[in-house]
Amino acid sequence: MSDSSSFALHQLLSKALAGDRDALGEVLTRHRSYLKVLASAQIHQRLQGKADPSDLVQETCLEAHKQIATFRGATNAEFAGWLRGILAHLLAKHFRRFLGTQQRDIKMEQSLVESLDHASGCMQRDLVAKIDSPSQIVMENETMLELAAALEKLPEDYRMAILLRNIQGLSFSEVAAAMNRTVDSVEKLWVRGLAKLKQQLDSPLP
Repeated sequence: MSDSSSFALHQLLSKALAGDRDALGEVLTRHRSYLKVLASAQIHQRLQGKADPSDLVQETCLEAHKQIATFRGATNAEFAGWLRGILAHLLAKHFRRFLGTQQRDIKMEQSLVESLDHASGCMQRDLVAKIDSPSQIVMENETMLELAAALEKLPEDYRMAILLRNIQGLSFSEVAAAMNRTVDSVEKLWVRGLAKLKQQLDSPLP
């Protein structure tokens, strides 16, 4: 994201916090790919895919609309962190449903917040470093929102190999088990996925 794009997002956020519902809707739209990437990795690893990331993102955005008055931050990064907290709460609800329990587990929610925070950091920093010779613009200006949008455009197998390996931090053998594939096949998916991701990020912006 260029400095001007980041500033534009901050302006939208300021309007949203001042009560502009249209601006809030636009801010949330810009975070959809980001939230979906984070949710996808958690769902695949913990729920064996028995939940729809898009549904969770929609629930998160609806909750954000309802709870916007409770947001106490002011920056783009603080808003992203707030959304991760909402997503963690909703993920915990789905996990409880999957496990057949109803009692709220604060420790599990906190663990999910920490996991999502870690994943976000990996997406913004470590994953970019894994891309072979990205353009100077990407290295200097790419943010988690644009990186997430590029990830979402990848074929599912490529995207999941990258998410589990670089964002969830699993070993190749763990990724292979999670994806029900051989280690050799997930290594190839990972390499090809990173190449396609680099291509996405190096492409001129429309």
